[in-house]
Amino acid sequence: MGRSWEQQLFEFETYGFTVLPAVLDAATSSDLATRLDLLDEQRGIDYVHDNAFARHISSVYAGDDDFMALIDHPDVLGFIEAVLGQQLILGSCNARIVRPGDPLQGFHSDIPSQFRRSGAPIMVNAVWMLDAFTPENGATRFVPGGHLAPSAAPPPDVSIPYEVQAVGSIGSVLIFNGQCWHGGGANKSDGVRRAIFAHYRVSPWMRFALDPARWVSQEQWSRMTTRQRELLRMPDAVDQPTAADYY
Repeated sequence: MGRSWEQQLFEFETYGFTVLPAVLDAATSSDLATRLDLLDEQRGIDYVHDNAFARHISSVYAGDDDFMALIDHPDVLGFIEAVLGQQLILGSCNARIVRPGDPLQGFHSDIPSQFRRSGAPIMVNAVWMLDAFTPENGATRFVPGGHLAPSAAPPPDVSIPYEVQAVGSIGSVLIFNGQCWHGGGANKSDGVRRAIFAHYRVSPWMRFALDPARWVSQEQWSRMTTRQRELLRMPDAVDQPTAADYY
């Protein structure tokens, strides 16, 4: 792995999430945020989930090698491989832009009840903070230990008195167990909160949330690293079948 993840693994296993501080420097993060704004103008959509509104951009890596470089960044992928192993696919890599006044999102998890299990989960999310995550701008809320519950969301007849927000400086990366109960916070600031959500799933038989064959050109594929091609299940070409269980 090249480094020790002892503290971060403890947090991930105990609370269901951890934050890797300042993986990207502020200048790089700001540049990516500016380019994300341009992508939002070109193909962003309004998106509603659990009664929370935000802007959504699918497959941000399409045509952009710098966004593509995030999916196999060693400081992040190394941690995820420490949790899930190396037999992974990238289920999706989308952006979420929470605007001033956008409300909080209800608690939920990203793994249905029938796939929840003890130990390593079947998916992990990495959230690249292109703006600092603060209580004021709606940093992601978590129920610590929610990944250990049998249900995919809090029961409707109980209250949730204890929650924390995963705050972090610009360029930090929030990594969380897909089973953990979480929800976006309300943006009460006067600025947007921009982030990229990279969603990793175990084993080559798992489906993509968004098939990368729709988004990656042959030209971009020629510039991709071997690991990027593996994560997008296109080691040989962009037009290979993606429905097969094995290559």
